[in-house]
Amino acid sequence: MAKLNITDMKTLIVDDQISNIYDLETLLKNIGFTHVDHASDAEKATEKMETTHYNIIFIDWNMPGRSGYNLLQQYRGERKYDNTAFVIISAESGNHYIVEALKAGATAYIVKPAVEDTLKKQIERVFSWINQRTDSLSTQKI
Repeated sequence: MAKLNITDMKTLIVDDQISNIYDLETLLKNIGFTHVDHASDAEKATEKMETTHYNIIFIDWNMPGRSGYNLLQQYRGERKYDNTAFVIISAESGNHYIVEALKAGATAYIVKPAVEDTLKKQIERVFSWINQRTDSLSTQKI
């Protein structure tokens, strides 16, 4: 099965702060992403996720209403998102948050403000994860 290219990746940024969305979108586009969408809260993200398959979803932990952590928990439990990478991107830097996010199924955790080098390293890990998942599924179907 062909590996996805960075320009093929569809990404969604979920954050209630427009400046955070803009900053992350700029970084993603600087490293080659071309399909970047955004939502300002969990409800808008849910609406977008119902109509578009995203390869990577960047979620802020703290948002008004339903938190990004709750959004992660909900969608990690649904099989159709088994190959979707969920990346928590949050100002919460305590180990407790990181451990909880990873236990809930986050593919990666990035502490805000994201810097390009850190983002690139995490994206490489996410790509490796996506490719392993895709290879595993194509092997199972044979």
